[in-house]
Amino acid sequence: MQPVRALAVATTVLLGVTTLVDLLALVVTVERISLLSGLVDAPYTIDAGALEANDDAYAFFGTAQSGVYILTGITFLIWLTRARSNAEALTAIEHRRDSKWVVLGWLLPVVNLWFPKQIVDDIWATSKPGHLPVNPPHPGALRSAPRSWLVRAWWLTWLISTFVSLIVYRVVARGESPISDLMTARTELLFAAPSAISAVLAALIVMRITRFQEDRSPAPLAPAA
Repeated sequence: MQPVRALAVATTVLLGVTTLVDLLALVVTVERISLLSGLVDAPYTIDAGALEANDDAYAFFGTAQSGVYILTGITFLIWLTRARSNAEALTAIEHRRDSKWVVLGWLLPVVNLWFPKQIVDDIWATSKPGHLPVNPPHPGALRSAPRSWLVRAWWLTWLISTFVSLIVYRVVARGESPISDLMTARTELLFAAPSAISAVLAALIVMRITRFQEDRSPAPLAPAA
């Protein structure tokens, strides 16, 4: 088995940074909603300097969020790949998805709506001590294995904060106008909570699975050389 603790800690820290950046961006978004509402209702009363400063802050945090998301996603996938490898070493029970889907499952349209959850479900089930019978290995064991409420809650909030929000954005953010910008900002405010909850739940899952695998390891997992 491969060590996962360092990667788990790195992933958790980055998820925390992601949440912090999102919260700071949310402050800018709340101010943006106020300024844009004034611009729509009474355009001659708005301080042009304040609006320009908010535009700059909004663009800065948008770039910062994208950068942090990418870094967090890469680190999470590295951890997930290693955790999957460890899970396969812990039991002969076959996972429902081939190992190539650990990464591809997130990237390909349509299947990314459920493949990643199945992969995490199977890693959880095969890593948790006493969750599944080890002998004899039963090919269909993971299809009927008990599911974790933590994984379910994480996946639901993930779908809401990504796919549902994307659909809403495409509906409300049409064209370039103060009204369109205002609707976009309000949408970001609406989906801020599911995004933050998803990040917290993902961190809990990472640390729980890591602990499961360490508890089942025949010897302490030494840091990689």
